[in-house]
Amino acid sequence: MSAYGNMDKGLPGDLVGLTVTHQIDSRMAKGAVPFGAVVFGTGDGEQVEVNGDSAILGIAARTALDTPEYKDKDTVNVVRTGKVFAEAGEAISADAEVSVNGSTGKIVAKTSAAAGAKRTVTITVANASAASKVVSVFVGDKGIQVNTTDDLKSANDVAAAIKAALAELDIPFVATVSSAVVTLTAKAKGASYNNIAVTGSTTDTTQTVTVADGTSGADAILNPGWFARSTAEQADDLVIVDLG
Repeated sequence: MSAYGNMDKGLPGDLVGLTVTHQIDSRMAKGAVPFGAVVFGTGDGEQVEVNGDSAILGIAARTALDTPEYKDKDTVNVVRTGKVFAEAGEAISADAEVSVNGSTGKIVAKTSAAAGAKRTVTITVANASAASKVVSVFVGDKGIQVNTTDDLKSANDVAAAIKAALAELDIPFVATVSSAVVTLTAKAKGASYNNIAVTGSTTDTTQTVTVADGTSGADAILNPGWFARSTAEQADDLVIVDLG
């Protein structure tokens, strides 16, 4: 049995044990950073973020009770060594080595490392449109419309207009365009992006707008050599993580 047992009396980011046993660094947040989240970043003075492609730095320590996270550009206290409460992504046994799901920032049972992948989606425009037609594209519940004109009706021009309009939306994808093909690339790795519906249509009978999936999103799995020091019975339970 773990020396800590099945402990759940804490909040994400709470330190466990004496403060002098922890190494804590201060870094600037790049976007919101929840307390207890695994954070990524490299180099002195580097910003830290969740869902990063760089090396794991540690876990964000809690500094307040009335808010769940650090805000963008806040100073983040990053626990580098010691024990800290974090959220589990699944059931975890006490005193077992754990992995980190780099896409969700949660602690998971030890498994093989995986690079992960960003989802891609293509939107292909074919043929010229008549003027006064409407092209619609939706990403999740957010959408754009392009109204064709005598000067904006070729496949390439409509694709460029779709890309420009999507770039103005607050969506978790980056839009690029090449000829008549718009490519959406997820801003981070993760399987959760596969659940976001992308649709396209036009009121024209000659021009077509075809949406196709490219690369599927996949979670990154990392193995930092950390151990669980309490039991998590299910996802979202708190677990004491020993960073060494």
